[in-house]
Amino acid sequence: MAKNKQNIPTLYFTQKSRDKLEGALFAGGVIGMAAFIIFYLMLYWYYSMIGLYVGGSCIITYIIITAKKVKDDGYDAHVKEFIEKNSLEPRSQYRLKLYDAARGYVKIGKDRKLRSSFYCISEFEFIRDKFDLTLTEIDFCESGDSAPKVTQRHYSLPVGTAHTLEETIIEAPEGTRSVHHLIILPEGETPIKLPVDSNSCDTDEIIKKIKKR
Repeated sequence: MAKNKQNIPTLYFTQKSRDKLEGALFAGGVIGMAAFIIFYLMLYWYYSMIGLYVGGSCIITYIIITAKKVKDDGYDAHVKEFIEKNSLEPRSQYRLKLYDAARGYVKIGKDRKLRSSFYCISEFEFIRDKFDLTLTEIDFCESGDSAPKVTQRHYSLPVGTAHTLEETIIEAPEGTRSVHHLIILPEGETPIKLPVDSNSCDTDEIIKKIKKR
């Protein structure tokens, strides 16, 4: 039986960074093709062919090494498609959707955004003096060639349940970043840890509603 190929998320997080090589090949392609055009117009046929050979070789090599590369937007699109196909898109008014950079693979993309192989969807329903929380966690890299693992948990907690905002420093291959988690502390039960954006109005509103009125 043929071995399955690695899935898109695993390739995204484990592929080697070749930014310098890609930059050099791209520059070589541009310079080579520019030399070809200039020498061709000047009727220096021999030098124009050298420029064409060098430029063409660089361009072809660049295409080959980048053809299988998974880019930031490619990974984001894969995550979005999986959520939509599996009907995991939250419907609640109060919801959080974030990568959980405290777990799994982490990577800072070229757009400087921090991504993780774990994605969390937190849905809150506030009803009088209690709130229901549905936490959906997706592990996109449980193994290199299998489908993502989806875990869903449900909680029913009283408004006023103890909670705190925790900051963690994350070390990615590309540098360090600080991330935040909302830690909900049900009495006598295991703490519930949710990734949050500390600068988001949605996070502020959810925390306010968790507090006692």
